[in-house]
Amino acid sequence: MTNSRKYNSTFFLLVMIVLFGCKKTESSNIKVHIESIPGSKYHEQNGTWWGYNQQKIVRFENKVFMTVVDNDNLSNGLPNANNPSTVYLYCKTGNGPWVKGAGIPTSRPANILVDSKGCIHLIVFEPTETDPTENGSLGKLKHFSFPNAKSGDIFNHTIELIVDHTPGSAETVNIRIGASISADDILYVSFGLYQDLKLYSKQVDAPNWTEEMAGQNLGNSYYYPFVLGTPNGPCVLAVQDDYVGPGLPAIYYKNKLFHRFNGTWTNQTMCDLSAHPLAATRNRLVDNCELFLSSSNKAIGIYQKLLDPSAEWKSSFYQLEIDASGQTTETPIPLDMDDINRIRLIEHQGTIYYLCIKYNGLFIKKGIDGSLREIKLPSFVSGNYMYLSNASNGSSINSNYIDILLLNGNAQDYPNGTNHYVRINKCELEKL
Repeated sequence: MTNSRKYNSTFFLLVMIVLFGCKKTESSNIKVHIESIPGSKYHEQNGTWWGYNQQKIVRFENKVFMTVVDNDNLSNGLPNANNPSTVYLYCKTGNGPWVKGAGIPTSRPANILVDSKGCIHLIVFEPTETDPTENGSLGKLKHFSFPNAKSGDIFNHTIELIVDHTPGSAETVNIRIGASISADDILYVSFGLYQDLKLYSKQVDAPNWTEEMAGQNLGNSYYYPFVLGTPNGPCVLAVQDDYVGPGLPAIYYKNKLFHRFNGTWTNQTMCDLSAHPLAATRNRLVDNCELFLSSSNKAIGIYQKLLDPSAEWKSSFYQLEIDASGQTTETPIPLDMDDINRIRLIEHQGTIYYLCIKYNGLFIKKGIDGSLREIKLPSFVSGNYMYLSNASNGSSINSNYIDILLLNGNAQDYPNGTNHYVRINKCELEKL
């Protein structure tokens, strides 16, 4: 398996500004702090931007943590056990600079979580193969804990193995890894493997991980999982990602919701566009954006359909609300413009806010029926991968801030792609 989408991400990003005009929206007048942050030198094979379902930024009190992949090693060939990339943990205290901490061998970006005690957890994929033709997609999964990160120690850590891999053997863990942590400090890690979906979990202080099959013999591969721990049990939102042949793009026509709310894993297909006429000419018709737990313990998912007949990147968005029994309610998300390509969620004082990203702009709306308002970002000119600190990665819902990573996924901007950290005081949301 390769580590990136089979569709042409460069074309996807550029066509949005070259061929289509943008509708005007009103500015929100929200004040932001924005700064450039370190990034990866190379777009492929494993730039920090990759893995849109991952957790990449967390906050604990006055400290913010993120990870950055140093993939300068790609100048020596593909990432593998003899030529690994390095994922570094970074910490920012208040308005201070980003401080670079421990570096860990990897071949893909890492998930980052924080527990209620301020311990940082990294879920890292380590390559095991030495064959220079292998692209780093075979490896083992490790868990790194930084127990004193809340005090600024981002070097000392413990290591435990989640899933092992023997060099030369078949794949045991897929690189498209989702992770989250629940309010009661249970870590969750999920990935698709062939036509199964796996979930690993453990209490942060427990000695061992529990392995579960969230779905088996599904008929398709379901990858890029968003995973969430709820008071009713874990749930996962994953998208079809079927390999169809050498040199051909994988297909994304379906998505599934998996949950274990009554002690037994069940799954349901939320969208199946495999019979849509556009499936004859396009490989990607559906994708997932978010899986979020509100303060009222409501699980909310967001997915998108890409069915515009003339522009394959244009999307319509849909919200899923999952009740305690696993039943879902679907609602279209109205937008005031047609070039939004991802939506993520935050909550403040019981209200859900929708953060919406396009190629060169960030927008926000208050509630599902709110108007789309632009958040002005000086110096942000390119890229469209957005990651937030929120409760699904352990960041407190009571924090005074929204922390955002805007990571450049445009291949043509590399090796000089710019990436940004954005901080918004939640009191600014009163302007909406």
